[in-house]
Amino acid sequence: MRKFYDLVAMDAADNWAKRLGFSKIYTRSEWKYVEKRKDISENVIPVVRAEDIGTIKAAGWAMDAIIDVRTKMDMQAAHLMHKWGQRAMYTLDWIRERPENLRFAAKGIRILHKARVPVLLATGAKDVACMKAPRDIAALGVLMGMSIPMAYAAVSTNWEGLL
Repeated sequence: MRKFYDLVAMDAADNWAKRLGFSKIYTRSEWKYVEKRKDISENVIPVVRAEDIGTIKAAGWAMDAIIDVRTKMDMQAAHLMHKWGQRAMYTLDWIRERPENLRFAAKGIRILHKARVPVLLATGAKDVACMKAPRDIAALGVLMGMSIPMAYAAVSTNWEGLL
C-alpha cells in the first residue's frame, strides 16, 4: 500500500492524517523555515522559503533541504538544486494566492522534471478547513502537467527519500 505525506503550517493535525489517508502529516512543530546553516537542527525538517530565484541560487548551504518554491523557476536554479540534493515543494496555499501562480508552478514542475529534481506537493494548510486528501493533491499535480505516477510520487515516494 502506498504511503502518503503532507506538510501543514499549523501546530496540530489531530487525527486528520488517518481520516484523509495520509501516513504522516508533518505539522509546524516538526519542520521550520531556515535562513542560515546555523538554523538547521537535527530534530526538524529544514525548509527554505524561496520568494525569488536568487534565494534558490544562493541556497547551496542547505544541502538535502526542501525548497518551498514561491516564484518562477529557471533551469540554472533547477540544476543547482539537483547538484545540492534539494527537493522542490509547491504548496496549495501558494498556488491559490494568485491565478498566475498555477502557471508558474506548472512551468516550474516541467523545468524541475528535466533537471531531475524531486518535486513535493503539499497543502501547506494553515487550518483544518484547507486540508486536502493526498489523491486530491496528486490530481492538482496532474492538472499542472505531471504524469499520474509522477503526481503520486510527489505526495508519496519523493517524501520517503527525504525522511
